[in-house]
Amino acid sequence: MLNRRHVLSLAALAPLASQVSAQDNWPQRPIRIVNPGAPGGTNDVLARYVTEPLSKILGQPVIIEAKAGAGGAIGTQFVAQQPADGYTILTHHNGFVTTPLVRNNAGYEFKDLVPVSLQGTSPLLLMAHASMPATLAEFVAFARANPGKLEWGTAALGGVGHLATEVFHDMAGIKDMVRIAFSGSAPAIQGLLSGQVKYLMSTPSSSTAGLVKEGRLRFLGLSYPTRSAAMPDLPSISEVVPGFSADVWFGFLARAGTPTPILDKLSAALSTVLTQPEVVAQYQSVNVLAKPGRNELGEILKRENALWGKVVKEKNIRLD
Repeated sequence: MLNRRHVLSLAALAPLASQVSAQDNWPQRPIRIVNPGAPGGTNDVLARYVTEPLSKILGQPVIIEAKAGAGGAIGTQFVAQQPADGYTILTHHNGFVTTPLVRNNAGYEFKDLVPVSLQGTSPLLLMAHASMPATLAEFVAFARANPGKLEWGTAALGGVGHLATEVFHDMAGIKDMVRIAFSGSAPAIQGLLSGQVKYLMSTPSSSTAGLVKEGRLRFLGLSYPTRSAAMPDLPSISEVVPGFSADVWFGFLARAGTPTPILDKLSAALSTVLTQPEVVAQYQSVNVLAKPGRNELGEILKRENALWGKVVKEKNIRLD
């Protein structure tokens, strides 16, 4: 016969059993991927490449919802406030790390979300106006010899292109250049074409590649520590500025507290999707090298939080 103690013990175990069952049966309804940027941006495009194959593996619809604004902070804050059940995840890039470093009112903290999977990486390219020296070595020498005489652009204040250029300046011995901020990568490229700025760091695209072929701008170097197989003739910046390295990463994150079995299942599904040849080719079409991995993204987040936190502090970069 059950006594009162046994009844209470069974009652206490009931919610735990229900929680375990929910984790085992996840997902039981559609999964939402929140894009904190504008529709049509790289975050959005990459997420759309995975929705259909991911839905087939998980047996539930996977939908994308855009919540743009404040440099990605609005969408990120939204995901951080959702239930930690794996049904709402975030697609983001380096801005996830840099935004709370440069803004007091980002609305979320680094610890509020946890990695689900890396999606891939892309290099930053050092691009220059057609009037600039034709090679990386010549450009660095010219810039060193002309402190304060060149304008440089950034697509977003506090973004990875901005911070990486600050590091490049320090490591290359380039001093006192004039920064001009734009409201996105497209306006920044237009500023470069017009000569409003003489150089900037940004991700490659089919449009910029076309402009190089037309002789309207130059690619001087890329930010990977070694040359890329996709652009073997383009030097790594580290060949002239030893030790320089930076890249753009894309990944999926979930609210902290999401049960480990759910994160494991979602990460494994994404790993399968991101190694499918057709998805790899789609990522390559937008200059992103597909690279799945939950632990890999975790290491990147830790490294970037330390690296860019140091740069922001040393340069006193604040957007508030």
